[in-house]
Amino acid sequence: MKSVIARRTPARRPAGRTPGPRAGGGPRGTREWLVRLASGKAVPLLGMALALAMRLWALRWQPFVTVDGTEYIRFAEALAAGRAFTSIFPPGYPALVAIARLLVADRVLAAALVSLVAGVLLVWPVWWLGRRALGPLGSWIPVLLVALHPSLAVFSAVTMSESAYFLALYGGVALTAASRSLLAGLALGAAFAIRPEALVPALALAAGTTWRVARRQAAARRLALGLAGFLVLAVPCWLYFHATLGVWTPTPKLGGLHATVTDWRTVEPRLAPPLPRPGYAGLATLAQNWRVGLRQYPTNAVMHGRSLLGLWPAPLLLLSLAGLVRRRGLEAVPLLHLAAIPFLGLSAQPRFVLEAVPALAILAAVPLAATRGWWRAGLAVVALGGTIWCEWNTGPAIRQPYDSWVDSHERAGEWLSGVAPPGAIVMDRKPWVAFYAHRTYRVMPDEPYDTLIDAAVREHVSYLVVDQQFAEAFRKQLEPLLYDSGFRDREQRLELVYVGGRVAGYGLGIFRVLQPGERKSGQPPTIQADYLMGSRGAPAR
Repeated sequence: MKSVIARRTPARRPAGRTPGPRAGGGPRGTREWLVRLASGKAVPLLGMALALAMRLWALRWQPFVTVDGTEYIRFAEALAAGRAFTSIFPPGYPALVAIARLLVADRVLAAALVSLVAGVLLVWPVWWLGRRALGPLGSWIPVLLVALHPSLAVFSAVTMSESAYFLALYGGVALTAASRSLLAGLALGAAFAIRPEALVPALALAAGTTWRVARRQAAARRLALGLAGFLVLAVPCWLYFHATLGVWTPTPKLGGLHATVTDWRTVEPRLAPPLPRPGYAGLATLAQNWRVGLRQYPTNAVMHGRSLLGLWPAPLLLLSLAGLVRRRGLEAVPLLHLAAIPFLGLSAQPRFVLEAVPALAILAAVPLAATRGWWRAGLAVVALGGTIWCEWNTGPAIRQPYDSWVDSHERAGEWLSGVAPPGAIVMDRKPWVAFYAHRTYRVMPDEPYDTLIDAAVREHVSYLVVDQQFAEAFRKQLEPLLYDSGFRDREQRLELVYVGGRVAGYGLGIFRVLQPGERKSGQPPTIQADYLMGSRGAPAR
């Protein structure tokens, strides 16, 4: 007997057709298309393209070598020539610069391109960690935040090691999350070879893996592979430090464990031989100065916290803290640096906390990915406001050279390279003129005038550089050389050979240092006078 109510049979769909909601225009079909797009390589590739454009724009405004960059590049040249180079910097970034020099002849550009390539590639581990924490659709948020962050762009365009370090660090964290233990260890070892603060996240990841091994949640083989990978690159650094410094130390930068400097004159170089750096004593420094670190910790934490707010404004930071409370995954490991840095007597430079920004970007997206409806819309408004605030606050730094305008030093150095004999020693408070002249640099001590000049003669310094701005602030005893022609005429140990500058008020003079019995040539100095036509503070081009 047939049923009174006939069962409805579904209509057969034409071949090759999809149901209405999936047919391209519906919400479900659009979401699935976006998920497929985000699950592939489109998000990191787009992020890398945006990062490249941002960093190329920053590179246009960062044409000069930085102070640290002069040492990194000389370090790289020594490595390429097979010479030992004594420095508190690890050899990782100089080694990368030396490799880049094989492809790019310009030494400043080669060092900057290392940073640029690393800054572009940083998007990849950030995307991978973001996808793991947020899912495919949420991963684009930290990618865009990192690709377009102005401060990250600046450090991807200068001769500094931060950008290469961030890539190695976040690459190591991402590889750890992917259970690629050997590669993760190698990446973290590379991070340590670039900047010693990598010890903090490396030890944290090792401790986490050890805990999992003890609880039988991970194989001991994973810990052994990670440790082996790290030591492959860390041990050569320790051997290099011992060979050049003569002591065993995890890093010479342990010397940063000292009281915060409040008076710049206490750290200006003197003629008296300095005491051995406490950082060279290794763990003895920790035993001796840990009380200093504890006393200054609260004050330094507030100081670095303000620097962090300059890079990552309050709305974004609140989202990041909410994400940290909700999810404490491996992407948060780089934040441990923020807890460690107040122990050191460092100044309040934003670059010291910049390492945390990619991790904060991932965590800031966690609340957005975890909420729905009006809550998500409200948090999106907060995130957008914080992003605009961030761009507004840090964006102008892109158009300002990192170590200010040093084009006058560059021109003076290029002039000096044509007249100074090979091996000439250039004494200056900053190394730019000596660097661009390809001559040996000697730090100018802060001593009384006659003591300073006598030391220059005694140490066979060839040229003394007196910068107008540095003299007014740091070497006032040298100001008569710039402003008193009668004083210069009476001074028989120095002869003015070059006058230049950027704009009025930002001049510099180069003096030839005469040895006993050597007389002045009587020739007028070379004067690069066009800078006097500019207005104070306006760049002369």
